[in-house]
Amino acid sequence: MVRRFPLGRAPQICILLASLVFYAWPKPANLPYLLGSILGNWLLARWIASATGLARKRILQLSLVLNLAFLCAFKYLDFIAETLNGVFGRHLPLPGLAFPLGISFFTLTQIMYLVDCYEQLVPANTLFDHATFVSFFPYVISGPLSRAKRILHQFPVLNAREGPAAELVARALYLFSLGLVKKVVLADAFSRVADYGWASIASWSALEAWVVVTSYALQIYFDFSGYSDMAIASALLFGIDIPRNFDAPLRAKSIIEYWQRWHISLTSFITTYLYTPIMQSFRRITLATSAVATIAAMTIAGLWHGPNWTYVLFGTVHGAGLAINQVWRRKKMPALPGFLSWLLTFAVYDVGFAFFRSPDVTSAFKILGRMFNWHDPFGTFLFLGMNGRGPMLVIYLAAQACGICAAFLGKSTDQLARDFKPTWPSYAAAVACALLAFLYLNSNVVTPFVYAGF
Repeated sequence: MVRRFPLGRAPQICILLASLVFYAWPKPANLPYLLGSILGNWLLARWIASATGLARKRILQLSLVLNLAFLCAFKYLDFIAETLNGVFGRHLPLPGLAFPLGISFFTLTQIMYLVDCYEQLVPANTLFDHATFVSFFPYVISGPLSRAKRILHQFPVLNAREGPAAELVARALYLFSLGLVKKVVLADAFSRVADYGWASIASWSALEAWVVVTSYALQIYFDFSGYSDMAIASALLFGIDIPRNFDAPLRAKSIIEYWQRWHISLTSFITTYLYTPIMQSFRRITLATSAVATIAAMTIAGLWHGPNWTYVLFGTVHGAGLAINQVWRRKKMPALPGFLSWLLTFAVYDVGFAFFRSPDVTSAFKILGRMFNWHDPFGTFLFLGMNGRGPMLVIYLAAQACGICAAFLGKSTDQLARDFKPTWPSYAAAVACALLAFLYLNSNVVTPFVYAGF
């Protein structure tokens, strides 16, 4: 209906307004921060575009410093003050600023845009286009991280009179229903085990520890990939193609392959905007410097997740795993059998998630101690209470069994969406998924999206 309005670019105007309302709805006080960031970075991009020579580089450096300062002021100021207080025995006051929703994502999105403007990969766009691009509601809160050159050229499709084809809309609704099931059925089923286990760390056997941490890994996978599926589907409804973010990562047989499949848009950012500049800062590029750059980039990426040393150690664990993987490949060490490669990869990201979920480093090491608890390797006492009792026990066990099959067998939701055909069985599957998700929504307390806190 909006496409029939005589006003030029009416669909884009509606999308921009809807995105701002969507962002401000949970907490209207957050909106000025998003709008200020959009306006400031638009002005900086125009400044970069108008400058020449060394001035362009200096403006880019200033732009990056300002964005990082903006992010740090809200997200890391308390963390920095606490760390300094602990190291120097001081009592610096903690500002206690609550960081705006999605600040990590919309700040990185604009950092990529500024760098691309500097490298002349995209022109400095209009304020209208820039605001629409940054605030686009499918990804403004939790990604996928999107580059301007991937999105801006699609705005004419958004504003076209005919709108997206019916088959594209059907594919989008199908993908959205799959993502919704992943979140409210599968992720929330595994969250019961993770929450129950984390509340009783001291009682874990080694087997129970691995089951609890693996349940959290499955929870965050289905939670975040489900959100990404719904984000991609929501954008498709308007004819906009945004980057995919997951490709069955838990089936990876190396840490390198894992990060090629997990949070793909963040991996691209780490490679392009962290790893590559760090490598370029070395005089010589060697296997050793590559390993150092990998660990440094992943440690920074870990800290990006939140102001806690557990996130730093999460990034360092994965950086060390990637570095070892690199050395193993470059030295042409013998390849491990497929199952053993998968098992070692699985162990590394489980150890990483033990840090990721833990409230502090002490708790994380307690969990690792239980995971490698040789005094009680196969105890099963906690299994009795993980999913409750009665009819809900069967429901949660069935959901978890389906989740394990979905994570490790068959096609991913991305593949299912690509192979979608507008047939009655496909429509029936989408309707069944939607009904199942709504049934769960009405009968359970749904946990918030994990990455909404980042």
